[in-house]
Amino acid sequence: MPGWEPLIVCSNPPDFPKACDFNALILLVNHLITDLILLSTLFATAGFVYVGIKLLTAGGDEGAMKSAKSSAWAILKGFLWILVAWVLVYTITNVLLSSSGYSLLGAPTK
Repeated sequence: MPGWEPLIVCSNPPDFPKACDFNALILLVNHLITDLILLSTLFATAGFVYVGIKLLTAGGDEGAMKSAKSSAWAILKGFLWILVAWVLVYTITNVLLSSSGYSLLGAPTK
């Protein structure tokens, strides 16, 4: 996965040679999804660090340990949902918007 993507994908010349069109919209959506995945990864990592600190400072308190473990499972489930949704969207956009074969509009693009 590439790094942080710019959200400005088209502009008027002389800044960018490409005009705003449907391809620029799709590129913007792809960049936005990539950036949101990176942010969710950052938030999940911060959540796991927080849960680890809660576990380390529980001091043997069963209630605090149980709360931290349930928080860890909630973070893991949420992050896995995000990743599964990303894989589905990524796969669908690559199949429907590919440059070979049929495009989203249904006409052959060869």
